[in-house]
Amino acid sequence: MEPNVVHPACVVYATLCFLTILNEASVVAFQSTSSDLEGQDHMYPSTVAPGDTRTPLTLGLMLSFSGDYVTKDAIPGVQIAVDTINAGDFLPGYRLQYSLTNSQCDQTVTLTHFFEDIAWSRPSKVGFIGGGCDDSTIKTAEISYFFNLTQLSCDSTTPEGEDRTKFKRYFQILPNDILFSQAFIQILNTFNWTKLHAINLEFHLFVQTLNLLESLEQLSPHHNFTSVSYSSDPRATNTLDAILSNGQAFNTESRIIYLAMYVDDIIPVLCEAYHQNKVYPLYVFITLGWYTDGWWDSSTVNCTSHQMEIALNRSLAMTLDPLIKDTNMTTSSRLSFNQYRKLYLEGVSRLNLSDVYDGEPCFDAVWSYAIALNRTIQDLRSDPAFNRLAAAASHLPPNSTFYMENFTYANDVILERMYQHLMNASFVGITGNISFNANGIRNAERIRIQQYRFNNSNQLQKFDIGYVTLDQNGQSVAFDFLPGESMETIWPDGVPHDGTLIKSTINIEPWVTAVMYILATLGIALAIICFIFMVVFRERKFIRLTSPNINYITCGGCMVLYTSIFFLAIQSTDETITTAICNVRIWLWAIGYSVAFGPVLGKMYRVYYIFNNPKPNKKRGVMIKDWMIGVLISVLAGIDVIILVIVTAVPELRTTAVLKQSTEYPQIVSGAFHDTTINCIFICDSQKGYTIWHGVLFGYKGLIQVVAILLAFGTRKVKVKGLDDSKYIAAIIYVTSICLVVVIISFATLRDKVNTLAAIYSLGFWCAATIILLLVFIPKFFATYKDPEGQTVFPSTIVQVDSDHCKVVALEKRIQILEQQLAHEHKSLENMKQLTISHDSNVGFGEVIQYDTDCNDSFESADRIEDYNSVVKSKEISLIVKGI
Repeated sequence: MEPNVVHPACVVYATLCFLTILNEASVVAFQSTSSDLEGQDHMYPSTVAPGDTRTPLTLGLMLSFSGDYVTKDAIPGVQIAVDTINAGDFLPGYRLQYSLTNSQCDQTVTLTHFFEDIAWSRPSKVGFIGGGCDDSTIKTAEISYFFNLTQLSCDSTTPEGEDRTKFKRYFQILPNDILFSQAFIQILNTFNWTKLHAINLEFHLFVQTLNLLESLEQLSPHHNFTSVSYSSDPRATNTLDAILSNGQAFNTESRIIYLAMYVDDIIPVLCEAYHQNKVYPLYVFITLGWYTDGWWDSSTVNCTSHQMEIALNRSLAMTLDPLIKDTNMTTSSRLSFNQYRKLYLEGVSRLNLSDVYDGEPCFDAVWSYAIALNRTIQDLRSDPAFNRLAAAASHLPPNSTFYMENFTYANDVILERMYQHLMNASFVGITGNISFNANGIRNAERIRIQQYRFNNSNQLQKFDIGYVTLDQNGQSVAFDFLPGESMETIWPDGVPHDGTLIKSTINIEPWVTAVMYILATLGIALAIICFIFMVVFRERKFIRLTSPNINYITCGGCMVLYTSIFFLAIQSTDETITTAICNVRIWLWAIGYSVAFGPVLGKMYRVYYIFNNPKPNKKRGVMIKDWMIGVLISVLAGIDVIILVIVTAVPELRTTAVLKQSTEYPQIVSGAFHDTTINCIFICDSQKGYTIWHGVLFGYKGLIQVVAILLAFGTRKVKVKGLDDSKYIAAIIYVTSICLVVVIISFATLRDKVNTLAAIYSLGFWCAATIILLLVFIPKFFATYKDPEGQTVFPSTIVQVDSDHCKVVALEKRIQILEQQLAHEHKSLENMKQLTISHDSNVGFGEVIQYDTDCNDSFESADRIEDYNSVVKSKEISLIVKGI
């Protein structure tokens, strides 16, 4: 049997050992003190009890006595496990011991001690537990496989350990930190929080957990996760001091802040939070639960201990805690959890160590190896073929029997058998049921949730408040309070708010809606009156000359435009209803405007056409009839329909209701938690292109207005007494153009000011429709009232009509006067003395004109008579155009 040999570079110190007489376990007091642990890099257990002749099997144990994460407080847990194993005959003929070394949680020191104290030292270690923190564990797990060693970590929780291709024979007694993300979801749901902000160190231990949180945000869209990271490299621009000084660390609306960092960095963050008054009840911090007791008491920052306690008060902590539920149940180690805790606290007190959670998982790690060793020893004794393979792997002489003390780092046969037994391990440990998944990571059962708060002695203490239960797939199932804990004990002032702005969905001001509804109702009433007027008096000579059918269309378009105001001046707090309103209002005002303005454009073009075509073909003249204007109106409205159908058919362009903050109402801060209430309102928008396709729609309307303005300008000097609509039509075009420009400007600049936008939109379209009705119909009302029979329309001078033409006869003297006047206005009419108009385009000039019966028949055959503009400046010139 090979004796215990210490590497020359190492210093042997007094060892730790205590045994307890409990059930079958005996107690041996620790011979080391806390002073013995300080500054040591490695140590061995105490000498064996007198009379114990069993062969020792040595485990390599690496913990951190210093550095970012200290795990030396787990030594009592390891010793209790070794003592309970050795107290009986669990390893027949063998006694378990361990070789302890200090990683200092430093990668360089870790590798040095691994090679010197584990890989190159004797005796060969049958297993390796380590290395004290995540950094050390990852470094050793990458190389321990090449020494045919299985490695089991009792303190690491890094998600990186899941990579089986990189860490081939690595096991982890604690579940991964990625399960914290599941706990976050349950905590957020329990306390009705939707926002979480993280301040994290750029280190794989913390970054991977945050990455999973971001992926869970996609699965839970109602949760909102934000983060700001910092570097530990002092040369970087985003150091912790930098993000604290520039305010970036707390630049978030969220008041629930996860501090994903080591304890040395948390202290300045909490101190800064205290100075910025970002403490309970306004803010709640969430930390990791594996920090040592009293970690917040530091003199390295500009805060007193009491100020640090105030900053940390009511904060939450999470630790991967699959503790056994029945603390009195006897486990596979023949100890209950309560019995273990009693022994552990005795050892902690004797060694002046801290009561930390690492003791329990390290206890179970030692027992995991003991179970694997027990089964491997049985296999060697019961399976001769396996024994021969193991002997050959250790280069023993032929026909030699292999014993576990013959294990060397060249023996891959024992490595594989130990690996298989660890993979198949399933037993009840102090921390609960122990088993590993396919990647060697502990299957978790629950996560412990703790809270920092002041106890009855006004001292800050960490209390267990509940557990997040996990299913077999590591998914969170529920959050359960521990007995005596509840919402009231955890949050005595009420559950803090997560910083989510309280959204108060408001509507358009009632008075705005009421005023617009009254105006729209009056407008519809006016349109109906105009329509009835045209129907009742359509046989009057004056009305027949003004194209009543086109005027009917004008009334209908104005009524549609008025109806759109009912949807423009109303809003709902329901998204679906508002979406419907948004779509209806666009269809109504777009089509209504085209139908209302189309007749105006058609009439103006007809006037323009007549006075820019003074010499029509006598045989077959060309005139613009009512049905042609009707086609023009249909085309204008049809273009609107095509644009709106395309927009409605494409999902990305389709108009929907979007809830946005209103800039018309200020935020309201109230309550003990300084709750911020913002007033929001649904506005009409689309996924993309909303402004673009509205620009197309408005651009199309603007183009029509530009054409109408040009036509109005071209006929600005036309004046016809009595029947002349041209000046009114020109006024309509100018006013509606102004209304349209105002609407376009308000759309571009006031979309988030719904009251102002609704009022301007509604008034703009109301004014346009009202101006059209007033200027088209009011002159006709007065003309019909003053001259019911139309006597002034046809005075004494007679126009004689034959079957083919209406020949216009006028006094020769008057023709000469007209010729002089026309010379100033249109050179093409300078020598005209008589114009004979064909049946389809008869035009006559005369100061006073009258038609006989045949001529009236000819007018009726051309549908109706409409007014046209004379280009003569004289106020007495009248022009009547047949067929308009």
